[in-house]
Amino acid sequence: MQKGRRELIRAVAQGLIAAVLMTAGTVQADPETDLPYGVAKGNEELLVKSLQNLRAHDFDGALQSIEALTAQRPDFRLAQLVYADLIASRGAALTGIGNQSADQDKLKGLISEAKARLLIEMEKPSADMVPQAMVMLGEDQPSVIVIDTRLSRLFLFENRAGQPHLIKDFYISYGRGGVRKEKRGDLKTPLGVYFVTNRLEDRQLPSRYGSGALPINYPNVWDARHGRTGSGIWVHGSPLETYSRSPLASEGCISLTNPDFVELDSLVDIRNTPVLIGENVRWMQRGDWLAQQQEFSGLLQDWKQVWEARDLERFLTYYSPGYKDSLGGIKTFSGRKTRAIKAKSYIRVKMDNVSLFRYPDNPDLMVATFHQDYESSNYNGTMIKRQYWVREEGRWRISYEGKPSRGRQ
Repeated sequence: MQKGRRELIRAVAQGLIAAVLMTAGTVQADPETDLPYGVAKGNEELLVKSLQNLRAHDFDGALQSIEALTAQRPDFRLAQLVYADLIASRGAALTGIGNQSADQDKLKGLISEAKARLLIEMEKPSADMVPQAMVMLGEDQPSVIVIDTRLSRLFLFENRAGQPHLIKDFYISYGRGGVRKEKRGDLKTPLGVYFVTNRLEDRQLPSRYGSGALPINYPNVWDARHGRTGSGIWVHGSPLETYSRSPLASEGCISLTNPDFVELDSLVDIRNTPVLIGENVRWMQRGDWLAQQQEFSGLLQDWKQVWEARDLERFLTYYSPGYKDSLGGIKTFSGRKTRAIKAKSYIRVKMDNVSLFRYPDNPDLMVATFHQDYESSNYNGTMIKRQYWVREEGRWRISYEGKPSRGRQ
């Protein structure tokens, strides 16, 4: 029995835990800092505790935690895998993780899941860290979803008087084809800035989507401009016959466990929730984040003031040579704006409910959305406006502006 235990500890520590340690990258959090939220809770907490016990060569503690977990969630495949190995080690030495598993593909997926669940334990952000991509939150955006596919993690932020505060995070799986979706059927998950557009209940869906779904607006206008195709990208639950899935398991969607999806669904606004998806989300100190917010808010205000001043030459310098909207390119846009501005004796623009988000994997691309109240000598109007800003040769310029297809989506 003792030999079996030693073999199990060796196999787990060298095969699974060691692999996680070697691929963890830079640890961003101070391990002695108490966080205001828990990365691992409930079922995941028991799994992580069991693996940590194995790391510390505490076989009995590992077995106790995993027994409690499998009793609580008999459909948690990864927990069953670890439990089977622990039990098998009592009678014979093990040669590696999943000693009892005949399906090597499923085994690899489960080991990847274990790595992801342990990786976030090492790289959880500290309390004063904010994603760089989240520049400014609109007043009507009570929450923001940030997804880091490298960590297989969804972070949910609450908007408190314009400042994001991390309140929940969940393990997720994503597309079998990886990330950077380009075309229909590539089984990849898109990267970028999106918005929840709807809510679908479980009774409306096949069982593989679990407890419900939150569709997002892929392809957005930027995707369409770059020829990206496909549709039906959702944040949804897991197939009813299982608790969780391996990191790369969906057809391009973001999949949570059903209990986690139900909790997430209860916390988000279906029409005003941004969804930022990145492969390697960058985090920054809150003080630096506030400075970034001031910088980009100032950029938007400068654009507005030049427009109100009817300074046509300076106004057009805010637009990229590659500008394109539904009516044409920069030449068409410049002619249209020149005629409009020259025909007015005054322009007043009021902007409120402003949100600004940079693309998580492309910080040189930013999405601005705001409510615009426009008044001039010959025309008044209000609209929700969306702009895509690109940084070119060290300067930010607008590459697209128009009205979102549905509200702020």
